[in-house]
Amino acid sequence: MHESTWKRLSVSVTAVALLAGVAACGGGEKGDKAASGASAKSEKQPAAGVSAEVINAAFKKTQAAKSARFEMTMKLPGLGDQPLTLRSSGVMGWDPTVVDQRMTGLPGKDGASGETRSLTIGTATYTDMGAEGAAKNDGKRWMKLDLAAMAKESGGDSKGLQQLLGGGQGQSQDPAKQMALLKASPNVKLVGEETVDGKKAQHYKGTLSADEAVKSNKSLEGLSEKDRQELLDTIKQAGITQYDMDVWLDSGDLPVKLVMNMDSGKGRMEISETLTDYGTPVDVQAPPADQTVDLLEKLKKMKESGDTPSLSS
Repeated sequence: MHESTWKRLSVSVTAVALLAGVAACGGGEKGDKAASGASAKSEKQPAAGVSAEVINAAFKKTQAAKSARFEMTMKLPGLGDQPLTLRSSGVMGWDPTVVDQRMTGLPGKDGASGETRSLTIGTATYTDMGAEGAAKNDGKRWMKLDLAAMAKESGGDSKGLQQLLGGGQGQSQDPAKQMALLKASPNVKLVGEETVDGKKAQHYKGTLSADEAVKSNKSLEGLSEKDRQELLDTIKQAGITQYDMDVWLDSGDLPVKLVMNMDSGKGRMEISETLTDYGTPVDVQAPPADQTVDLLEKLKKMKESGDTPSLSS
């Protein structure tokens, strides 16, 4: 595979895997940074139970909406010493999990940044590698990455880690999952009224420890104590101890902005997402099989030929 194409693919895989972890475990921006264009107000604690009731109602409304349009900025540790800032926009659904997005910021040929389209259906993501990628893959321009299959193939006995990466979380874009995490926070607080994209919104924030995040993840229910502890150990070994979250709700109690942040041993990851057009129709179809190359199968063949490191690395 051409070096620049392989680099683009590696970055894409890294981003998808990281985002899956955030979706399952939470995130948020540390401190009291306000939304873009927002006027920050001092944090205040509302009457007991008020924030929890509002967040619970917002979670139910978001879950029922099932789809929305989004714009997102992701700041990732990246590969080596090169941090990445990825920007994406598109449409997504979370019942079932589907995403159609275009992303910029992935390094392309000679380090130049280009636009990449990706489609997500359940745990599988299809990335358009363009004409160059197709030329190197027998005319197949779509690269398939199935996180569930990748997690299983990567080895290890932790069922929790496999469910974390392959539980159909829809990466970090799913606002219903994020609202569920915020709902599980033991210290949700109302920051105050702010302005987001010219409209008034209520800013709430909360934090979860790694233990609380795992306990709140419904897709991990039924794990044995051994698997749950292995998962916690994996998270903590990555240097992650706490997830912080901020959400801005509109007058209809739907999130119009989510800001997420977590620190790990590889650096800080920050995600800022704005949401509009809840309930918009979403139709995402997998690319034709004859135009798709499975990344997992390709890695297996490369590993057999000694051309690539093992999946577990």
